[in-house]
Amino acid sequence: MSNSNTPSKPSSTAGNSTGGVPLSADGSGELLGHPKGLFLLFLVEMWERFSYYGMRALLVLYLIAAFAVKELAPGSYTNELEMTEIRQADGKDVDGPTRVQTLYVSIAPNDFKTPTGGVVWTGGESVLKFQRLREQPSVAEPGKTEWVPVETDPNSVVVVSGPEGGPFENDRFGWMITNPSEATVKLRIGVKRPSDEARPYFLFNDSPTSLAAEIKPDKELTEKDKPFQVIGRLNDVQSGRFWSRASASTLYGWYTGLAYLFPILGGLIADKLIGTHRSMLVGGILISIGHVILGISGMGELSHNPMGMSLFMMGLAVIVLGTGHFKPTVSVMVGQLYPPGDPRRDGAFTIFYMGINLGAFLCAFVCGTLGEKVGWHYGFASAAVGMLLGLGLYVVGKPRYLAGIGDAPRPGAGSITLMFFVAALVLSACFGIVYHMGVFDKVQQGIATLQANPTLSWTIIGVLLAGILGWVGWFLSVNEPQDRGPVITIFVFMLFNAFFWIAFEQAGSSVNIFTEQNTDRYIGSFEVPATWFQSVNAGLIFILAPLFSWIWTGLGKRGRNPSQPVKIALGLIFLGLGFLFMVWAGRLTVGGAAKASMMLIVATYFWHTVGELCLSPTGLSYVTKAAPVKFVSLLMGIWFVSSFIANLGGGLIASQVEKIERGAIKLPWSFGGQADFFFLFVVSSIGSGLLILILTPLLKKLMRRPND
Repeated sequence: MSNSNTPSKPSSTAGNSTGGVPLSADGSGELLGHPKGLFLLFLVEMWERFSYYGMRALLVLYLIAAFAVKELAPGSYTNELEMTEIRQADGKDVDGPTRVQTLYVSIAPNDFKTPTGGVVWTGGESVLKFQRLREQPSVAEPGKTEWVPVETDPNSVVVVSGPEGGPFENDRFGWMITNPSEATVKLRIGVKRPSDEARPYFLFNDSPTSLAAEIKPDKELTEKDKPFQVIGRLNDVQSGRFWSRASASTLYGWYTGLAYLFPILGGLIADKLIGTHRSMLVGGILISIGHVILGISGMGELSHNPMGMSLFMMGLAVIVLGTGHFKPTVSVMVGQLYPPGDPRRDGAFTIFYMGINLGAFLCAFVCGTLGEKVGWHYGFASAAVGMLLGLGLYVVGKPRYLAGIGDAPRPGAGSITLMFFVAALVLSACFGIVYHMGVFDKVQQGIATLQANPTLSWTIIGVLLAGILGWVGWFLSVNEPQDRGPVITIFVFMLFNAFFWIAFEQAGSSVNIFTEQNTDRYIGSFEVPATWFQSVNAGLIFILAPLFSWIWTGLGKRGRNPSQPVKIALGLIFLGLGFLFMVWAGRLTVGGAAKASMMLIVATYFWHTVGELCLSPTGLSYVTKAAPVKFVSLLMGIWFVSSFIANLGGGLIASQVEKIERGAIKLPWSFGGQADFFFLFVVSSIGSGLLILILTPLLKKLMRRPND
């Protein structure tokens, strides 16, 4: 989880009116050899992480979910299912015939008129053959159902009808698609979306967005292979925002990235103006308000109108600003419990980080289950409950267990604190208003223009890189000669750290969506919520962290503890190994005829966690040790900026899944489907790991010696 980006020995001591002296020197105020205030902060951080990771697990799934038909008012509604054949011509993909199947939804059947329409063909003769399917009880597997061919005209209009709120007749339907030709035909399937506001009511093969399939020639199918099936069904849970996967992943990247960027400002405000105590209160209250706003934005008509979406964006902004105040304060307050040089400090942070992972582990079982199974706004609102519980414990326990810790460094902090609180709400409201005015649509159009013009894009990237390298060269020149080597290693480690988190943060975006749509999550008759898999990483940290601590300690006693660059290399290589399981899963689901085992998802998270535990020692703790004293704060801030860029980059890369899946973006390899996308991280992670292994002898020479 986020422990790899949290300093193990905070450099800030602002607001420490006790001078870092334990609350009870005689031990009467201690528990397990530590001040009891440590365990209070443990619980506060646990509930804050509960709220953060709980909402994060739901974010992308909520944004891409289709409109819930049971929420429609009486009337007639139409979707059009587009199935586009893609064949090769001169070595390139060319769109072939488009089969447009009209899908009608009718609420209050008495007012329903018999629809006309059906199949529209464009672009020439179809290669593929379609046959309608009907669902019936399975003969081979009692208690389950199976889809069997029927003689119904495959071109007949699909009509779903029922009373307001349901139940609906014919709410599940399907086609079997075969390929009598000699070559594989790609098929792109999805509800036609003439505009972003168009509502899709149906999911196809559990995907609320588009999906791609490869239909093999019939003669290549073995007895074990099943012909490709397209199964349609209504969204019968709660309306999402029916965004594209690309837009949802982009927003996810901005959200997680800004959650690392704003703590730089929040830490400065706490250190210089209001103290860590007030900063924590402001942050916690803002986070709670933000989650309440997210919950309200999903109620009634707000759940599917533009005003509700603008309110949702305001809520996200409030949470980001609240996180900026909260995130840098708790770990600093842990450090303020101990005097400089206290040997218990490292053990205290080990205990504290367990709170981070405990909150991250528990959240999906509460927030995720409520969001997926009951209603999205219940999941978001439950995250607010977690934050309020943490704040309540802090307010009650602070006078007794944290007296004097985190006090303001200057008088008049109360009015300044109120000013920052009000300013955060006003700025967030302005953000929501600007979004409602469509300004961000213009920004998105600008980004799309850049993507469509590679020359301009690479020119801008080149100019930015040149500017960054120029600044790095100048910064090295102003350091003392003996400090330049260690500073170089900090920048190198930042670069490889960014490569790690770009790939690792696919967990909440592309891997999360794949888990929901392409994984068999049934254990008997119980379907495991997709969000539960977001807890695997935190649970494994609980199990594996003590083992890794024992391994590093044992190797250290033998003088064989790996150096910082070697640990980074191991982290990246294990991360890439984890993505091999996603490539396997993606390959299994090519064509949509099968779903991947959820054990492949668990295996992915296992190796990602192993990689995280190898790489985590290279976080901010290394910056505090290697940086020149006068530049520690600056370099710590830059490290957070690199984390911002990594999280944003991860979201932007995840937004390209559909283009890679349907072949619009060509990669040097071709496994099919989403396997091509996930192999990108195998190459980047293992390649980066091998590169830093090659650079290790040089980096070890540049690193600061222990006695320097």
